[in-house]
Amino acid sequence: MQAAISIKNVSKHYGALQALDDISLSIEPGEFFGLLGPNGAGKTTLISILAGLVTPNKGHAAIMGADVQKTPNRPQRRRLHRQPAQALYRSG
Repeated sequence: MQAAISIKNVSKHYGALQALDDISLSIEPGEFFGLLGPNGAGKTTLISILAGLVTPNKGHAAIMGADVQKTPNRPQRRRLHRQPAQALYRSG
């Protein structure tokens, strides 16, 4: 079965700042998956790479087998969703 999301050896740096360092993971169709971590851990950078908004310095990412950097118009991006942490907590 083809992975819904495949990330292989992805690295991204901004100047001297290493945002992602050799990240690999595979998410199968039907799985629920969350990225958790403190501010500055690279979550937004990884999602931005999946959305085709940021180009990794190394490695590649694919959604439903389509390379996010090579697929024109990237319709698979419509399936991505980011839920801000603030929306998960009730205040007061």
